Amino acid sequence: MKKKALYLVSLLIISQNHAEDFSNKVFPGGYLNVGFQLGKTKNNDRYIDVQISPAIVLIGPYKNDLPGYLFFSNSIGRRYLNGDSFFYFDMNLNFWNILFNFGIGKGGILIEDKISLRTKYWGGLGFIPFIVSADNYHLNEIKYKHVGIMGILTIPIFGNNFYP
Repeated sequence: MKKKALYLVSLLIISQNHAEDFSNKVFPGGYLNVGFQLGKTKNNDRYIDVQISPAIVLIGPYKNDLPGYLFFSNSIGRRYLNGDSFFYFDMNLNFWNILFNFGIGKGGILIEDKISLRTKYWGGLGFIPFIVSADNYHLNEIKYKHVGIMGILTIPIFGNNFYP
């Protein structure tokens, strides 16, 4: 019975979202991403990242003649590497359409009580919830580079420039 009630409530919410006229909303739309990444450092050490990224659409095809969406987002996450855990944060620009997805981010990673500036890049196919991601930072004048595959669960937030 609980499963049926949950299903009916979910169906009602989804049908209300599709019935709504999003073009009159003030909020432009966006998404909330939860990501899980497996990767390697240039020394072949394995790491795991877990992050959350809220985003807002800056430019979209409904109001501009563009082949996709440009989003502004920030990410906060935690990296697990060699038994240690590091907090990181980024500000990002991301382009997405159904064919491809790519972006760049700038932020910091907290290591040994110091914030090291970091840069990240990513790309993938727009219709697959996985991306290839690379990031690098300097610590004690040594450059560190990490590359991995991130799986992403995206929850859309519809608005006047981002809707079905």
